Amino acid sequence: MSPSQAKPLKFASAMSDSASTDLALRGVLDSLIEQLGDPDGSALRADLVVVFVTMHHAQRLALLFEGLDGALSPRVMIGCTCRGVVGVRRELESGPGLSVLAAVMPGAAMQGFSYEQFDWPAVLEAPEALRETIDLSDGDQPVSPKAILLLADPFSTPMVKLLPAFSSAFGAVPVFGGMASGGDQAGDNRLFLNGALVRDGAVGVAIGGAVDVQTTVSQGCRAIGEPMVITRSKRHVVQELGGCNPLMAIRQMVARLDPEDRELLQSNGLFVGRVINEYKGRFGRGDFLIREMVGVDAEDGYIAIGDPRVRIGQTIQFHIRDCRSAANDFKMMLSAQKVHGDAEGALLFSCSGRGEHLFDHPHADATMVYDALGGIPLAGFFASGEIGPVGDQSYIHGHTACLAVFRESR
Repeated sequence: MSPSQAKPLKFASAMSDSASTDLALRGVLDSLIEQLGDPDGSALRADLVVVFVTMHHAQRLALLFEGLDGALSPRVMIGCTCRGVVGVRRELESGPGLSVLAAVMPGAAMQGFSYEQFDWPAVLEAPEALRETIDLSDGDQPVSPKAILLLADPFSTPMVKLLPAFSSAFGAVPVFGGMASGGDQAGDNRLFLNGALVRDGAVGVAIGGAVDVQTTVSQGCRAIGEPMVITRSKRHVVQELGGCNPLMAIRQMVARLDPEDRELLQSNGLFVGRVINEYKGRFGRGDFLIREMVGVDAEDGYIAIGDPRVRIGQTIQFHIRDCRSAANDFKMMLSAQKVHGDAEGALLFSCSGRGEHLFDHPHADATMVYDALGGIPLAGFFASGEIGPVGDQSYIHGHTACLAVFRESR
């Protein structure tokens, strides 16, 4: 079906805090069916169903699969276990939770996939092999992915190799999602795709055709000091900044900060933003990949950054993080979403360190999405690592809010 022939997109979301799996499923299904109900009385069929569920329901996941599949008959159903769930204007950070997004996207092309499908040694050597497995083409009509949703287990998935492989295979196509957060050790998490349940690796769905997906990645930091160029480094250890001792440069920068920022730095630590596009004349929000400063050599004045891609000639700038900076950053990033027009539905992946751990009030990220985009259907979860693009590549993040917004295809 061509985009011009496609029916309008239709999204629905529902969330439950019931400790009973039966009641949670029933409540969510009743709400989804009411929102998606076809006025002509024809059978309801969703194209995509995304499910996030806390470990309180882990022993009865089969019931959830069967209930959702029986009522919605999705082309692709994907999800994972998590620590807490997100919905419209509401975040359940602890206790039982179930959050579901269902989408009717008649003109969309979709393909689910799992980590175990791929010959990863071959893929990492030749990433274009991913294109042979993830193929949305319909007959002779080529269809390229517009976005890829990825859910992964943090204990078993080599994200530092996996995400560059997707970038090599699909270019600037955004990969978004999160790391399952329900388990505290290897084997505890559950990932599911179309009824199949796995305890490690990753599952995903490639999306193309008559639907647009725009992503927002808010890393929740504010730049301090001035941009500086790395003039000497070894792997992730920066040995000179602008020809100067890095630790001395930091001390000079801190001395110029106001007392409030110095206190924030002392309590929350110092972060490093690496410029993604060096060709820009000026750098602002969204231009940096934020990483933690993971070590200091006090004797030599070197600093170590949690970024394996640090090298000579790159520009970095130091950042600090607090609730006000995180809120301002997300609000500004969300304002850019408005230029794309009306949204139909969205998925939100928020760090487990956000929520009430960061903000002084509940439901912060979900409320900011509501204030910016209105009461669109929304589902999400608190992740152990968020996946989203900065510039033309996708990365694994921490302390971040990653939002994917679905719209009618232009």
